Amino acid sequence: MKTRNYFTNRKTVLPGIIAVLLILSGFSGPLKAGPDRYFPAIDGWERQSDIDVYTPETLWDIINGAADLFYAYDFIELFWAEYISTEDESVYIVMEIYRQGGPVRAFGVYSQERPMSPELVDIGVQGYRAPGVLHFFVGDCYVKIRSHDRSADTEQAMNKLARHVSDMIDPDPQFPAIVTSLPEEHKVAFSEEFINTNFLGHQFLSRAFVSTYEREGERYNLFLIENETKEESRQLLASYYEFSGQDADLQEGVHRVADRWNGEVGIVWKGNRLYGYYNLENSELQEKYLALFSGN
Repeated sequence: MKTRNYFTNRKTVLPGIIAVLLILSGFSGPLKAGPDRYFPAIDGWERQSDIDVYTPETLWDIINGAADLFYAYDFIELFWAEYISTEDESVYIVMEIYRQGGPVRAFGVYSQERPMSPELVDIGVQGYRAPGVLHFFVGDCYVKIRSHDRSADTEQAMNKLARHVSDMIDPDPQFPAIVTSLPEEHKVAFSEEFINTNFLGHQFLSRAFVSTYEREGERYNLFLIENETKEESRQLLASYYEFSGQDADLQEGVHRVADRWNGEVGIVWKGNRLYGYYNLENSELQEKYLALFSGN
């Protein structure tokens, strides 16, 4: 699996000041040139009118309550367009390009909608298809393509649209490196997700990478929170201990928080990172993961 570290300066082929400006912009790829180039002409299909653009102030107008999911991952804008079959005007395809607050957040919103057993497609960083839909993420965008029509011609057109927009945004898509930072052993396939806010139901916990694991019939979760600074990690841990009512020696290393909502949460504080587990009752496994995280 290819990975790319989006928490450091992203590799780019552009030289000098142009590269610096792209990095500082926080936006991967040429969507800045305008959305038209992402909605190409497709033989047998006619794109309807102009491309609609939705901002945080207007997203609710098009997807109603579903907007809350995108807001939670720092939604920036949505480009929306419809294609109509030239042979049958009742047949349509809709393509939606959601620009989120960076590649990690694009993965995050994708991870919340991806099924547990997806039919993967080799488009973007990762994508899947289901009857009438094709979803994937690439760069800082989450792309959703759908149609009510299940014919081979429509599916082929959806694939063409998907590959076009993926190649335009990032011709060499890779997972953000941090997504693959948790252990692979015993991990449940496709369980990795990014929770941007209210992790474990707490407002003070955010930006958590989580995966589900299963061993000998027991399911549990491991997580990683990467903060900007070591001090931010300390403050987060202090807030957690304040919630639990425990006295704490706020030093780097192993911590066990008695979370009345989630049971014991084991945490290893290392610099700007917090590794941990929850839903894990096996004491032997607890010690194993605390030792593993302490050694990372």
